[in-house]
Amino acid sequence: MKGSILVLLVLIVAHTEAFSSKVREKVFIKDTIVNYFDTSGNPVKTKLASHSYQCIVPVGDDSRRLFNIVGYYTDTDSMKSFAYSRDSTVGFFGWKYVGESTVYYPHGQLKSVEKFDTDGVPMDSSYYYYPTGKLKMIVVHVDTGQSPFTGSRMIKPHYLLYADSLGNYLLKRGNGMLRLDYDDGTYIEGELKGNEREGKWTGWNMGSRYEEQYLDGVLQSGKRFRANGEVIAYDAETKESAPVLPLKLKQFMEAVYRQIDISDNLITQLKSRLINVTFVVNKDGRLSKFKYDQNIPIKASSQITTAIQAVGPWKPGRLQGEPVAINYTIPIQL
Repeated sequence: MKGSILVLLVLIVAHTEAFSSKVREKVFIKDTIVNYFDTSGNPVKTKLASHSYQCIVPVGDDSRRLFNIVGYYTDTDSMKSFAYSRDSTVGFFGWKYVGESTVYYPHGQLKSVEKFDTDGVPMDSSYYYYPTGKLKMIVVHVDTGQSPFTGSRMIKPHYLLYADSLGNYLLKRGNGMLRLDYDDGTYIEGELKGNEREGKWTGWNMGSRYEEQYLDGVLQSGKRFRANGEVIAYDAETKESAPVLPLKLKQFMEAVYRQIDISDNLITQLKSRLINVTFVVNKDGRLSKFKYDQNIPIKASSQITTAIQAVGPWKPGRLQGEPVAINYTIPIQL
């Protein structure tokens, strides 16, 4: 659900560590990967420094392999979440879950139940609960057609019911007041009319408060109030912006290719001469966390990484007036 609010993709990379079955008894098997997180969901390196940890276990044979994604609270080793995914790594939109995904509070009470189809798209109804066990929210996922860019199905959440912690209904069938809270302490709240945002919405993310005005679901204006007293104004066109290259695209690619000189011997070791390079454009415009869509010799990847970084600093992407770290992909043809 959070992805419907934050459209720009902020890359989250977890530190991973391999464990054997001897370490965790029957819960873990060979090739299990463990990720550690703090209270805000940010990755940390050790269990001692973590609030929770996540175990990724391969299930099935190579042709039909799934990955069991199981989360635990560090203090008690009690279950935090349980789901299956088609991939062992977090993608741009999060985990690509398949089937039912469940999340639990630290004391064991069910927090949410969500369902996903074979493509990882939310389906049917999702249920959310308060720590007391009272029902908080029901969301129905409505198919709105096909994306013109990716061809994949587009799903829109329809907020069927929302209640406060005492059980009083604040929203029914897409009409009423709604508040969405997330594990990292961020939130957004306001009124829905016909399942569309209307009037004033307020929220907190990236360390500061913001206000937005909507009309029939369309953002009219927004303001972010920084802690130093600065106010940043934005509208529907300036709310989100992608990173800006240091040169025009054609000039940028020419500058990159001028610095790449990979031998034919290395090129013959590649599965494909077209390589997609993914990296993070950080808040300060620096590039980091380079990844490649195929296994290539270190001499080749190092040269490509150096060539891309050498062109110059980027202008970072922005969300609601704040610079954010965003994932970016460039195709390189050798």
